[in-house]
Amino acid sequence: MILLHRITPFFIGLITAVVFFFITQQGLAPVQSSIVLVVCVSILLSRLLEWKVNTFQFWNFFGTPILFLISCVGMVFLLEQYFLIITIAVFSTFLLTLFVEYVFQYTHLPSSYQPYSLEYMTMLLNVLTIFFLASSGFGIHLLIQTSLVVLAIIFFFLSFFLVHGALWVSKVSESTIKPFALSGAILLTEFFVILNYLPTGFYTNAAFVTLFFYLFVGLTRAHVLHKLSRSVIKRYLITATVLLFVIIVSSKWV
Repeated sequence: MILLHRITPFFIGLITAVVFFFITQQGLAPVQSSIVLVVCVSILLSRLLEWKVNTFQFWNFFGTPILFLISCVGMVFLLEQYFLIITIAVFSTFLLTLFVEYVFQYTHLPSSYQPYSLEYMTMLLNVLTIFFLASSGFGIHLLIQTSLVVLAIIFFFLSFFLVHGALWVSKVSESTIKPFALSGAILLTEFFVILNYLPTGFYTNAAFVTLFFYLFVGLTRAHVLHKLSRSVIKRYLITATVLLFVIIVSSKWV
C-alpha cells in the first residue's frame, strides 16, 4: 500500500504534464482534457489522503492543489502567448508534483518530512492561485460580460478558503482562524469589485489583489503566531511598496 502512495506524486505529475500538452495543442479538446485532468488528480489525491473527508486536513491538502490546478488551467485558456502558456504549464506541473510529494511525506512518511515545507508551499500555491483566479475573474467579466455580483460571490468563498488554508497549515487554532479568514475574504472581495472600475488591465488588477493577499496573510500569520514585530512589519511594508511601485510603473493605463 505504501508503494502505491509513494508513486502517487509521480503519476499526478505525469498526468498533469500529458494533459497540459493536449490543452496547449489546438483541436485536441482542451475543455474535455481539463475536466479529465481535474477528475484524475482529485481521485489520486483523495486516495493518497485515504478519503478522510471528515477532517479539514483532507480538504486543505485536497483543495489547495486542486484549486491551484483549476486556476492554472483557467490562466492557460486566458493567455495568448504560447511561450507563457508553456511556462505556466511546466511550472505548475512541477509545483503541483512537489506539493503532493510533501503531502505524501507528511501523511505517510513523517520521518522524511522537512518541517515547514507544506507551510511554505501552501503560501506559494495560494499566492499564485489568487493571482490566476483574479486574472480569470477580471478577464471573464471584461470579455464575456459576466455578472460582477456572481463573480464577487465566487471570489469571496475562494478567498475565504485560501486565507483559511494558509493560516490552518501554520497550525493556528480554528477559533482564531475564522474571523481573520472572514475579514480577509470580505476585504479581498471588495478590492476585487472596486478594481473592476479602474482603467487598468486584468493582469494589473490581479497583481494588486495578489499583493494585498500576500500582505494580509503575511501580517495576520505573524500576528496570530505572536511573531509580529516592528522589523516584520517593516519588511512586509517595504516589500509591498516596492512591488506596488513595480506594478504601477509597468502597467498600461487605459
